[in-house]
Amino acid sequence: MSTSAREQYGQRTMSFLPFIPASAVLRWRRQRPTTPGRPFRPRLGLALVALLLVLAAGCPTARRGGDAGPNGTTGQRTVIRFWNGFTGPDGKTMEALVRQFQKENPDVAVEMQIIPWGTYYDKVTLALAYGGAPDLFVVHAARLPEFASFDTLQPLDSLYASSEPPVEADDFAPVPWKASFYQGRKLALPLDVHPIGLYYNTRLFEEAGIVGPDGKAAPPKTWEQFLEAAQKITKDTDGDGRTDQWGFVFTFQRTNYLTFLYQFGGSLVTPDGKRSAMDSPESLAAAQRMRDLIYKYKVAPKPEGVDAWLAFRQGKVGMALEGIYMLASLEEQKGLPYAGAPAPQFGPKRAVWGGSHLLCQPKGIAPRQSEAAWRLMRYLSDHSLTWAAGGQVPTRVSIRQSPAFARLTVPYQFGTQVDWVQYEPLTPRSNSLFQFADPAVEAVLLDLDTPENAMRDASRRINQLLSRP
Repeated sequence: MSTSAREQYGQRTMSFLPFIPASAVLRWRRQRPTTPGRPFRPRLGLALVALLLVLAAGCPTARRGGDAGPNGTTGQRTVIRFWNGFTGPDGKTMEALVRQFQKENPDVAVEMQIIPWGTYYDKVTLALAYGGAPDLFVVHAARLPEFASFDTLQPLDSLYASSEPPVEADDFAPVPWKASFYQGRKLALPLDVHPIGLYYNTRLFEEAGIVGPDGKAAPPKTWEQFLEAAQKITKDTDGDGRTDQWGFVFTFQRTNYLTFLYQFGGSLVTPDGKRSAMDSPESLAAAQRMRDLIYKYKVAPKPEGVDAWLAFRQGKVGMALEGIYMLASLEEQKGLPYAGAPAPQFGPKRAVWGGSHLLCQPKGIAPRQSEAAWRLMRYLSDHSLTWAAGGQVPTRVSIRQSPAFARLTVPYQFGTQVDWVQYEPLTPRSNSLFQFADPAVEAVLLDLDTPENAMRDASRRINQLLSRP
């Protein structure tokens, strides 16, 4: 993945254009040959395909080797294509894992294509709708219901049932395991969990006297401890009357907000997924607490004209909430004294935003390709300790409890949160909610609107979206 927080998680990949979401492409493809009373209009179809292809241009195109047979075979080798969006340090880790897999499985040739997250889902959508889909591809947990609702993913129940050694549910964290199902069908193998957590500057903590009995920096666990630490660290270091060292910064507002929201017991939508819950008392309390850090307690800067993550990397910020996938960028920052810890409890509930990479196969995949792809899926899962070193938390309980994982200090600390990770709402339209949720959060943090007005307006727009067929 790339170094920016938004690109890291692929958040800006909801559609080709705001007017043509992935769901519309899949719906059009599915309805075109079968819907009574809806004649196929060649010009409209060709225009849509042409537009999609233009928008997808610039993406490298996956291809089989020139000597691959019609069923994806090269001599006695089975050729499988594997797509993912791991463009950063995690991509190098994945490449090494795939190379080792091929050494240990010489009858399988893997053609891996790494596509930037910004265009990844566009390309996957096109491939699933119009042909040329890879044999194995990555889907974020929050996006799986969207693709599953259009019956584009291959059920994996038989592969799970026949797998040797067995794939045991109790060796997986419950949250990602549950997210790999849709309407009772097992559609994915969870590879990892990537929760948000607290990164903190140990030097600034020790200078402010925020230490434990051993004299080392002690990260906050409660709201009161967090606020006290942020106040002690926030300073005007050069005496010019302006704060230039902050106790805390908001990085990716979406994941920061969802963490506060979940800790206050809120959600973006109601439990049935049919109505917005952004104007609920829980949501308003979470937004107000975030806003207070800027305007009441004055321990965080307005998120305007500030590169928050860069400021933390430069040692000008005491604390930041970010994903485990950002660890690599801190490791690259020479001389930065940092550590990681679970997110403090800002509200009454223990919760934290997180995501997962799920491994999926396309509906209708040939049995030979499916079996070979499953072998790679199992290999990646069995070797997820190596994957964790690239900045992830394994879903496998046995690996998270191993001494080797405990030596990965920051992933281990973030991994202690796995049991209370919460994703975005796992509904087919989840990804579309953020075109309204994100601006509302930003308006609150920039003091452009009150939490009540901003969240009420977001709820109105989300309800309009959810009421559409």
